[in-house]
Parts: sequence; structure tokens; C-alpha cells
Amino acid sequence: MRGSIDLRWWIGGLVAFAIVIAIGAAITQGDVSAGIIEHQQAGSAARVDEIQAQWRAGNVRIIAIAAMIGDLVFIAIYGWGSFVAGRSLIAASQAAARVIGWVVAMAAVLFVMTDYLETVLQFIQLLQDRGVDWMAATAAFAQPIKVAAWIATFIGVIVGWGAARLGGF
Repeated sequence: MRGSIDLRWWIGGLVAFAIVIAIGAAITQGDVSAGIIEHQQAGSAARVDEIQAQWRAGNVRIIAIAAMIGDLVFIAIYGWGSFVAGRSLIAASQAAARVIGWVVAMAAVLFVMTDYLETVLQFIQLLQDRGVDWMAATAAFAQPIKVAAWIATFIGVIVGWGAARLGGF
């Protein structure tokens, strides 16, 4: 291996992810059954309005705002960390690690683009306290792409790191 795999930002992103998940989990309490994921998948202004009405009634709107702000920070840390880890893998001497590195770096870019698109549109609707059909539909469209890109970066970094450490496949 020509250099070490830089995982500092990636690990920091995982820590940020855990914090955002913990904050988001506090939304679904009492009569509030819809959380951030349901808001991401809403797909229509009417559904966003239903969810946000639950949040207002359950006095968790501020928690939802904090979770979305945390998500915006997480996206930057984890996205950058995945990209840096991917670039580090590209520099590895093992062919398998290099290929995985390219996949991880490209998936990181896709993750950042789709997660920011989704989260910014969600956040605008939350701050406006009303759903907007095209924003809800676009966020719902971006959500599964973002999830797939996140999975690719997460698994890719682990498998790439193993390939680099163990001398490839």
C-alpha cells in the first residue's frame, strides 16, 4: 500500500450520523408517529402538512428543526469523509482497493448532491410550516438514491480498507 487510508472525516461523519439519529428519534414520542424519514418520503404537500401538524401538536417541531440542521452538518462531514477515504483508496497499490476507491468517491459525490437536495427541500417546507408538492416529490425522489449512495460509501469504505490492509482480493 502506497499510503494509509484516511478515515478521520469518515469516522467523524459516522459520529455525526449517530447524533442526528438520536435527535431525530426524539421526534417520535407520545402521539407523534411520523419522524424525519416519513417527512423525507412524504411525496406530497398534503402528507408533509399532516406530518408537520403532528410535530406542532406534539411540541417536537423544534426537535425536527434541530435534526435537520444536524443532518445538514452530517452530510458535509460524512460526504467529505467518504470522498477523502475513496481518494485514499485510489492511491492504494492493490487494484481492488483502487477500483473500490473510485466507486466510493463517486458515491460520495452522489450522496452529497442527493442528500442536500432532499434535506434543503425538507428544511424549507419545515421553516415555511407548509408542504409544497414539487419540493415534497423531489425530496421523496432523491431519498432512495441518497440511501443507496450512503450504503455504497459505507460498505465500500469498509471493504476497500480491508482490501488495502489485507493486500487485495
